[in-house]
Amino acid sequence: MYATTIRNWVGPTVGQASDTACYRKSVAFGSNSACPLGYSNDGDDCLTMCPLSYPVECSLECILQNDDCALATLIKIGSVVGVALNLASGGVFGDILVAYKTAKWAVTCAANIVSVVRGLIYYLRYRQTTAPQGKVAELLTVAYQTDIVVYDLPVAVYVCLGLPVPQNAKFANTVLVIVEGIAKQAITNGDEIISTGENVLKLLTGTGALNGTVDSSTDELQDLITRNSSCGYELKRLTDHIVRSVNDIRSSAASAADVRVQVHRSSIVMNDIPAVTNYCMGELLGTKTLTAAYETRDMLRKTFGVIVDQLIDTGTTDMGKNVAGDEYMLKVANMGLVVLSTVDPTGIAYMTSQFVQPICGPTAYLGDIDDGTLHDALGLTTVGDAFVGSYGTWTRKGDGVVHLVFESVDKEDVTVVIHSGGREYANVDVAAGATVAWDATIPELQDKSLYLDRWRPGVFGLPGSGGGSLLLCVPRSSEGGHLEMHVRDNVS
Repeated sequence: MYATTIRNWVGPTVGQASDTACYRKSVAFGSNSACPLGYSNDGDDCLTMCPLSYPVECSLECILQNDDCALATLIKIGSVVGVALNLASGGVFGDILVAYKTAKWAVTCAANIVSVVRGLIYYLRYRQTTAPQGKVAELLTVAYQTDIVVYDLPVAVYVCLGLPVPQNAKFANTVLVIVEGIAKQAITNGDEIISTGENVLKLLTGTGALNGTVDSSTDELQDLITRNSSCGYELKRLTDHIVRSVNDIRSSAASAADVRVQVHRSSIVMNDIPAVTNYCMGELLGTKTLTAAYETRDMLRKTFGVIVDQLIDTGTTDMGKNVAGDEYMLKVANMGLVVLSTVDPTGIAYMTSQFVQPICGPTAYLGDIDDGTLHDALGLTTVGDAFVGSYGTWTRKGDGVVHLVFESVDKEDVTVVIHSGGREYANVDVAAGATVAWDATIPELQDKSLYLDRWRPGVFGLPGSGGGSLLLCVPRSSEGGHLEMHVRDNVS
């Protein structure tokens, strides 16, 4: 359903930071001390593995690429006076809700029904082209085996009728009668029922999906049909399924911690959220630059993370509508403290401003990454001169190996330090002018940032870790995957 010509790549914006550091988010253990994906067991609870935007682990914090933990710690002198918490996201769903509430009701209703019916028609057409032709009753039986009719269409009808959707998916008989009527129309008349605004209006009023006076013209409905836009509906549909999925898990799991572990390993988190948000890239690129489209996609994924966490903890969600406000207040608080520090002889205001920073969760909702160069597909970036010129490729189908080739053009022997998820993972000695290979498996490193820095003799021959760093994301792959990177070791 989410086929798109837009490749699902990490892109250039997921690693952008909003501050100089972040506090690592912590959650409780699940059963048998299990942690959700993206979290590590630190003995007391589960702590976030440092994400792409803050790839260097520094105790309970994560800091920027090329930053130094010792220096970052020295800056934060004294006690914490006040901490503003933030989830580094955007209130995308707040905007969607505002638009939803101000839209004319019939057009909103039509948008939901048309998108569901279009999906049902595509499915039925596929079945008819891969199996013998069926009668209406037989195709109706086939249709009722899909989520489209069993869940999506009833939810859309509830929206049209202005009724709250029951959490347990036990739909009223009246709604099911309307659903059956729409499904039969889709089977017998196909695309014709949603080909014009007038036909859509007849479908909605004829089946009872719209009751009362319709205040929208067929011209508005025709605009909806002509645009053929489905991103907004797919986001709403995904949200409906997330609510359903998390509540199903909540009803069977022993604790919120177990719910979190199960949800983060579920298909809806690992596959559906990445697929739907990347599907929207096709429409986003019609009005945005590539970078802006990636930023919007990343924002959507972060907002879904907020929704998932709220549902896990409370069973309800505000659809992320306060997240943008939280981020704004964080920046206002920080800026206000910095300004105050210019007239504060005690230095307390400036000290406090050093602790106003976001809480970061793991890099999540990436899904299966498509083939590409490491720069495009996995967000490869370098800072400083040490690793400039490094390059490589990612393939989704492969042997499950991460293969690094260190190629020295340096005059000094160096030790390259490999960090995975913020933690030191391995050391590779690279002699001056030498070529050294290093291998690991994707399952060892997947769902984490891969970060390289190095120790190199500096002034007076003393080793130092300055000079530069390299960062990329190592994704999981349902087809094995293969990561090949040539790491250039330069004089710096």
